[in-house]
Amino acid sequence: MARVAKRYNTNYKKRVNVERDMYLPRWAPKGILYCGGCGAVYYRRRWTLTPPPEVRDWVEFREGVSAARCPACRKIRDRYPSGELRLLGAAPKEKREIFLMLRNEEERARQKNPLERIMRIEEDGADWRVETTTEKLAQRLGRSLEKAFGGSVTYKWSHNNKFARVIWQKEAMEKIA
Repeated sequence: MARVAKRYNTNYKKRVNVERDMYLPRWAPKGILYCGGCGAVYYRRRWTLTPPPEVRDWVEFREGVSAARCPACRKIRDRYPSGELRLLGAAPKEKREIFLMLRNEEERARQKNPLERIMRIEEDGADWRVETTTEKLAQRLGRSLEKAFGGSVTYKWSHNNKFARVIWQKEAMEKIA
């Protein structure tokens, strides 16, 4: 009896309309770009804070380098966040520690991708709202808060996965203890 190959049906797969970030260029710009806002350099289709040695001299003397704003600086200027972190129930005595931890985590993420930045930190009593330029940074900040201070983290994405809302609650650990 001959075996008939089973047909693979892809109808069950989730069809997500993946939209691109409108601040990223559709086509790669030619040449070297320098962002005057944050000091990032665009070279070989990447934004970086540390340009390679063969480009460093050009950037320092601005020879053959075009001035442009990076997508993160444009998002900050337009107040267009891609991620939001809500901190609920943070103790007042931990405020400075949490703030420093958020800034340190941002700096670590920025070394890998200079487009990941904290846009704004707003405080409303014990609750905080942190806006980020990328959804991945909001997730990373939530994970690091959970790891350092306990609590629980909830992740919510928009229907096209271009906006992430991360909620960190401190009370969850205090109820268990």
